[in-house]
Amino acid sequence: MKKLITAVLLAASFMAGANYTANAYDYHQKQERYIEKLQKELNLTQDQVEKIKQIKQAQREEMKEFMKQHKNPVLEATKNGNFDKEAFKNTVVENAKNMAEIRAKYLEKMFSVLNEDQKKKFIEIMKERVDRMHEKMHKEF
Repeated sequence: MKKLITAVLLAASFMAGANYTANAYDYHQKQERYIEKLQKELNLTQDQVEKIKQIKQAQREEMKEFMKQHKNPVLEATKNGNFDKEAFKNTVVENAKNMAEIRAKYLEKMFSVLNEDQKKKFIEIMKERVDRMHEKMHKEF
């Protein structure tokens, strides 16, 4: 039974990796559209656009490294053959902290590229995105 569970979890991990590769091109296109949208809405200079592209590329690279070291909460919680709720929660929290650190670092870098008016507009855009996400989640649940 333990071997079956391990096999299923490994298969799920491989499927997630394959899905990531298949969606990488789509992700890149979405990032390009996102930067184009920011360029229009924030009236970014070409220099700012190039800096933001470099920042986003560096973030992507760091995210790739994070995903290599990312711990699977289910695998961590079932190492002893049973489900360890605390191990699961601790792994989820650790992953979330690491992800938040990466995001915070790159948002800080992005803010450093923007002038005061652009920062205000960027905050408005982020608020609109969060509001849309909440609306979508409300409809789904």
